[in-house]
Amino acid sequence: MFPGSKFGGPAFINFGKNNENAVDSFIYAVSADQWDNGSELRLGRVPMKDIMNASSWEWVSQLHSEKEPYWTHELNNSVPVLSNDGRISMPEMIYLAPIKKFLLLTWSLNQDFSPRDGSTLYIYESSNPWGPFTLFHKEDPWENEQVTPYCPRLPLKWLSHSDGKITGWLQFSGGWYPGSEYYRSNIRPFELTFR
Repeated sequence: MFPGSKFGGPAFINFGKNNENAVDSFIYAVSADQWDNGSELRLGRVPMKDIMNASSWEWVSQLHSEKEPYWTHELNNSVPVLSNDGRISMPEMIYLAPIKKFLLLTWSLNQDFSPRDGSTLYIYESSNPWGPFTLFHKEDPWENEQVTPYCPRLPLKWLSHSDGKITGWLQFSGGWYPGSEYYRSNIRPFELTFR
């Protein structure tokens, strides 16, 4: 849909079933500039009715510290909303409506393209899909080298909110080497405490 690596693997921001907790009338997506160990995260958006029309998409072109960014219909004029050299891989972003926060999950492999050398998980929070982002959880190593997890996901329908906590399940894939028992969907409990 979008040639090149700048927005080559978009993941839609999850606002809930049928976009029920959307903050405006747009559909949003994020993409890293590389499947694994990329360095830049870009944010795109499109009106819901035009989601299949590539010319209707727009991307952040200039960030402002206290207001909505400028947007462009030219992907080559876009700017990253987050940069972290070699530590941004296929992302996941969800909106937690009960606390009005976005969670961004990304990861990196300890060795480029290696399913056997371990990985690191990064979780950021923000009040807006364009940031600014604050890293609040880094897990290194993430699981272990045998698992070498990648592509973290937090399915909203698996989360629940009560007593100042959000609990649920973190889903991820694991080591894609031949014979790996982790090369499948894996899950583990997830808990977020907030004030």
